Amino acid sequence: MRSILVFVVVVIAALAGGWDAAAQTVPLPTPAPSSLDRLAQGSTFGAPLAPPPTAWDPYGPQAGQWMPVAPSSGMPAPSALGGQPGYPGWQPGSPPVVPTQGTGGTPSSLFPQGLSTTQSPAMQQTMRVFQGVRGSWAYLFGDGNGTSVGVNEFDTTATFAIPFFYHSQANLNHAPLLVTPGFGLQLWNGPETSATMLADLPPSTYDVFIDAAWNPQFTPLFGAELGIRVGIFTNWDVLVWDSWRIMGRAIGTLQLTPTMQGKAGIVYLDRNQVKILPAVGLTWVPDANSRYDIFFPAPKAARRFADLGRHSLWGFVAGEYGGGAWTFRRNTGQISPFDYNDIRISLGTEWVPKTPLGLAGSFEVGYVFYRQLFYVDGPPQIQDLPDTLMLRLGLAY
Repeated sequence: MRSILVFVVVVIAALAGGWDAAAQTVPLPTPAPSSLDRLAQGSTFGAPLAPPPTAWDPYGPQAGQWMPVAPSSGMPAPSALGGQPGYPGWQPGSPPVVPTQGTGGTPSSLFPQGLSTTQSPAMQQTMRVFQGVRGSWAYLFGDGNGTSVGVNEFDTTATFAIPFFYHSQANLNHAPLLVTPGFGLQLWNGPETSATMLADLPPSTYDVFIDAAWNPQFTPLFGAELGIRVGIFTNWDVLVWDSWRIMGRAIGTLQLTPTMQGKAGIVYLDRNQVKILPAVGLTWVPDANSRYDIFFPAPKAARRFADLGRHSLWGFVAGEYGGGAWTFRRNTGQISPFDYNDIRISLGTEWVPKTPLGLAGSFEVGYVFYRQLFYVDGPPQIQDLPDTLMLRLGLAY
């Protein structure tokens, strides 16, 4: 599985060839794509070449993830990896530091006069408590016959910003605490259970969670992307201790150049088969029309193709580790935790407003493979599923 995602990363690398006053408009964390655990997702904020935050929800899938962007940026919020936020839906943030300008408005060298942390006009806006809402729907094709499992994934989240160590010297970008309650619903079609095929699934499962994220910049060079998510992931008639899950992420960031940021850390998925994943890579924004997240486990390459009125149109190719974990009552009457895992590669488009407020959306088509059901209490313990196609739609405001 990791080797396949590493391959996607290589492909993308190749393609790259107080409340008011000095408060700031806050980039939202990527919502987790559908209840299936998605790892999760940009826009240039203010100063030229300031890489936008990535749209990846580190905890799992949950359909696409984007957010409104700062004025004149037009960069799409990074889309998520699939699944319960990252945990599905989380995306790494972008480098907040930009080079000071030399004569003629262009950098005279890598960091010609040191690094400037001065906020641009786009960042000097009043912080709004209510940051936005998002909703998404994803469909993985399957007719329910045999092991052809189909899944409908629905997710909705709302994000609120709260000042957090606002004037601390270790929070140069005045990053707020982002609190995101969310709800997800999965509708399962199949598998077909028989005397020789014992794998089974409930008709539906759901997620109810609350996520807290903080993305401070400790120094002009070093920052972090921190988050924790607590929620219930189960079937409607089952609520046991195993239905509770705690997911999280701890990513360190290093400003390598004015347009490139390195990242390394971990994403804690709290699934039954896969508990933790390494998170490593870099984000590169060579110009205002391109963004490359050469990042495991959520690689993504995006490019702006056109400006349509008040929106910018972006195209992207992305990879993600999808799926999630829930509890349910099996056909035998036994309560059991189970995982659904897959790998998704998708092509899509995102339309993003050029102002902080506005309607954003995305549409993508993907290929889903390495699909697998894992039962803590078998039999079977592992059931492989056939490859399939995916459609995903999302809206955010």
